[in-house]
Amino acid sequence: MKLLIVEDEQDLLSMINHYLKKEGFLCELAKNYREGYIKLNNYQYDCAVIDLNLPGGDGLTLVKLLREESPETGIIIVSAKDTTEDRIRGLEEGADDYLVKPFNLSELNARIKAVLRRKMNLPTKEMNFGNLSIRLDAREVIAGENTLKLTKKEYDILLYLARNKNRVVTKDSIAEHLWGDYMDEAVSFDFIYAHVKNLRKKLNENDCGDYLKTIYGIGYKFMAH
Repeated sequence: MKLLIVEDEQDLLSMINHYLKKEGFLCELAKNYREGYIKLNNYQYDCAVIDLNLPGGDGLTLVKLLREESPETGIIIVSAKDTTEDRIRGLEEGADDYLVKPFNLSELNARIKAVLRRKMNLPTKEMNFGNLSIRLDAREVIAGENTLKLTKKEYDILLYLARNKNRVVTKDSIAEHLWGDYMDEAVSFDFIYAHVKNLRKKLNENDCGDYLKTIYGIGYKFMAH
């Protein structure tokens, strides 16, 4: 899951980023209105966490823009403004939730997951495909009775493909989803190929069937029946 965090308080931005990365999210950061505007116009996100008071512009304008351009994206406002009027206005402009500062990072994490479940109709705890189970809360993959030993990137690729089951997913979209602003870390698409190859090998070794289909020259498809 890819998130955009728009927050001008650098310490808070770093803490949110560090905490949510440990929770398995890919986070991209913007510390002012302009950076947030550019990212929202150039990339897709599963959820955006947006502060209202930003250098260079009003965070509420970003909320309105995102809701108009990408209605499927979850939006959570974080703000020191805590009046009923402020909350109502934020929700009316398109936010899915409103969290008042200061807040606990575990509460922000819980609210992000709740918004994602509502927006994407995600299962709360588990995705099942025959004898393959992906346990979201534990970030575990079970094949039959065996827990697969997957790297973080192998797990993230499997989950991304599973959430787009029976659709062709391009290598570009996988790279952009997994690395975001840090796509240079992917080095080349050979890096993705190596992850998928290892993942497919682990699935096959555990009698899990060939769920991953290569679409030559394009990308991959998770075959679910």
